[in-house]
Amino acid sequence: MQQLIDRCLKVFENEYLADTTNLVYDYRNTLDHDRRFYALPTPEEIAKRLPNPCSWGSGMENGMINTPIALSMYIDAGNAEMAYRMYQGLKLCGTITGVPGALVRSVHPGDGKSWFPEASRDQYTHYVYSLWEYYHSGMASEDTQAEIRELLSAVADHCEKYITKETNYTLPRADFDPVQSPVCQLWEVEPHEAARLPMFYAAAYDVTGNGHYFEMYRKYAVEAGNAGNNLECMNYNSFALLQMLLSCLLIYQVEKDRAIRELYLENMREIQRYSYFDLLRASNWKRTNDIYLAPMDWHMNSYCRVYPGCRHVIPKLADDIQIAYQVMREINEVMLIALMMPEAIRDVSGAHRRNYRFVMEGFEPEKYYFAEGTFFPVAVWNKARKLNIEL
Repeated sequence: MQQLIDRCLKVFENEYLADTTNLVYDYRNTLDHDRRFYALPTPEEIAKRLPNPCSWGSGMENGMINTPIALSMYIDAGNAEMAYRMYQGLKLCGTITGVPGALVRSVHPGDGKSWFPEASRDQYTHYVYSLWEYYHSGMASEDTQAEIRELLSAVADHCEKYITKETNYTLPRADFDPVQSPVCQLWEVEPHEAARLPMFYAAAYDVTGNGHYFEMYRKYAVEAGNAGNNLECMNYNSFALLQMLLSCLLIYQVEKDRAIRELYLENMREIQRYSYFDLLRASNWKRTNDIYLAPMDWHMNSYCRVYPGCRHVIPKLADDIQIAYQVMREINEVMLIALMMPEAIRDVSGAHRRNYRFVMEGFEPEKYYFAEGTFFPVAVWNKARKLNIEL
């Protein structure tokens, strides 16, 4: 297994991590190293918001999900140099607009300055959690910690300014054009999303000691925790459960009140229960699908989805390619969920191990087209080793 993890790390650093931005890009369209990002939107297309203002389906959609996870991966490995590089990528996306607290998903690796204006609560969640984690890792210098205090304070201030009833509790686009999609709404949201807003305030409070941020956190904390204990009767994608866990885990570690901590501990028990479906689904997909399928160039893709309400046109992967992508993402997200649980409720079961080994057995990262098949297995492995848990 260690040899496979070493191969995953090598492919990740060579193929998906850009030296120009210190950001992780979603996939490669070809195994030809020099052309791997040829289908990314050009700076001119980005200026026109093509394919859509969120960059969905473009190959630079999830920079502020993938790069924060890579930061955690390097923290667990004790690799301070690479952790700092990932932090630089986060800082770039958190400052490039010039609007304090405004986050972008990614930055074009060619010119190092072009970005799409519409982020999401999911991107903010990973960004905030990983900044907070890095702050407490022992790897961040005093100067870097000071920067993180500014970055997390900026997010909290941005939220306080814009998350109001009048805005439908929605963060503005980074270019301040009218928001079209619902993915930056931070309150009166689905149960698994409710703790995002209080988490942002809790992180800012924890690193600054500013009591005002604590008051803002407490304004939402109990209602959000109650919502999290009423998940819908449905299966949730593992990415949604992982993001919910990050919110609950940060709050659980910052909060001192026993009743509120127990409320969020129960949230995390629910996450654990719901995640088993994704564990088994990933194994079933691996059993019945070819996972070495290349994503199409979105410019040539005739299969698109029109997002209800906002009318964003989203280039979509064909169903078999979507499954090839989700297999590696879901199995590894479920494993991270199990490993990241507080020790009091952590349960990395035999079923976790059997299904994980089944999916990973024979995996060839050199032939796989999506970044999640490289950094995610390394993140899981590093977390397990840090906790002295055998996979």
